Amino acid sequence: HWKTLLAIMLLIAALGSQLPKLTLDTSTEGFLHEDDPTLLAYNQFREQFGRDELILVTIKSNNVFEPAFLKTLQQLHYELKDKTPYLDDITSLINARDTRGSEGELLVEDLLEHWPENPQQLNDIRQRAMANPVYRNMLLSEDGTITTVVIKTDAYPGKQSMDDALAGFDSGTLEVDPAATTEQLPLSDAQNSEIVHVVTAIADKYRGDNFEIYLAGPPVVTDVLKRAMQSNMKKFMGMALLTIALILFLLFRRVSGVALPLLSVILSLFSTLGLMGALGIPFKLPTQILPSFLLAVGVGASVHLLAVFFRRLQQLHEGTTESSESKSHKEQAISYALGHSGLAIVMTSLTTAAGLASFAGAEVAPISDLGIIAAIGVLIALVYTLVLTPALLSVLPLKAKTSSSAAVRQRRMDNLMLRIADTATERSRIVLLISAVILVFGLSGALQVKFSHKPFEWLPQDNPARIATDFVDQKMRGA
Repeated sequence: HWKTLLAIMLLIAALGSQLPKLTLDTSTEGFLHEDDPTLLAYNQFREQFGRDELILVTIKSNNVFEPAFLKTLQQLHYELKDKTPYLDDITSLINARDTRGSEGELLVEDLLEHWPENPQQLNDIRQRAMANPVYRNMLLSEDGTITTVVIKTDAYPGKQSMDDALAGFDSGTLEVDPAATTEQLPLSDAQNSEIVHVVTAIADKYRGDNFEIYLAGPPVVTDVLKRAMQSNMKKFMGMALLTIALILFLLFRRVSGVALPLLSVILSLFSTLGLMGALGIPFKLPTQILPSFLLAVGVGASVHLLAVFFRRLQQLHEGTTESSESKSHKEQAISYALGHSGLAIVMTSLTTAAGLASFAGAEVAPISDLGIIAAIGVLIALVYTLVLTPALLSVLPLKAKTSSSAAVRQRRMDNLMLRIADTATERSRIVLLISAVILVFGLSGALQVKFSHKPFEWLPQDNPARIATDFVDQKMRGA
């Protein structure tokens, strides 16, 4: 058992060393495989035309053309411009392009290039802005009470700018920077979060009674979903562990009966997550169920093994079975438990893993990842159950209980199972009828299931990002 424990610990340490490589990906593109033609075409589009996902800093006021409001908007605009990382472009009423004809010539300038110094100039700017169809429902609402600062970030941070690319034409010789021809990495999930956090912090400084700010746009929703995913995984893992521990204690009434299954399944999860890091498979929104799923599925095999082990140990202690003098009662109980339930545990785990592995061919990348990793996780849990758990049982000083409470609980469970079996066989028609009714009810509901992919609707209606998105949808004709 010591050699077995050492080998298992080395394996766990090797896989655990890969945990720092785990990443998160909450982007919509993450739902597609890297070689998906749709994603390849989309990446080519973004490389040529930039990022199409915009951050909308939407501001509501009584009148956006009041001098005090415009001054605050100007300060907000330039602070966002100076401090937002990976910024490609920023547009608001402060720098919005205003093209118009005047006295037989075409004027192209910023709307507020000449800051209004009197009410007449301010009214002239307001009329031009309200009449400009390009501004309507993008930079300005139809009633003039809402305006938006539109932030466009780099699709490929660090990529050579257009000014740099055309600089060689001035001297008559085009010089190509070798670094510009190398493959550029798209904006990462971490970089997206960095942008949103900076924009949020700046916006919070300017919020006021007559300066209500709503942050909307896909990058904001993506960041909120990422933080929700991190919180959910911690919360649900804790709830799963607490629930499993409580049930194990009620079943076994032993510390070892709680600790051994939890240790086995936690180490299985630990190893599986390390394998994800080694393979470069990120956590995505659908795969956030993986930790809780493996905890729930992986513990079953340990419970099956320990239930037989503890029962056999009790029987040997009470002398109700033949005992071999060459082995201790604990060794005999371990051998009996593996011989009695080992095949059932193996078959159950293999069929579960095979069912999960069938997801591997899914066109939706996270479902494919879930099928592969969950199947491997189930097999890792199987190995730890059949190898690690018996080795730990050999090491730990476990003894049969001297009280009759264990025997009483076993008899109660046996009687319950017998009553269930008697009901199923003696009233088979009633059982089948009730089952058929439940099946029909379930199928009728399944036929009403609809398919949808609206990430912002995954958020509760009281979430700030959901409120902002709904607000922009209603007031600006769509975020």
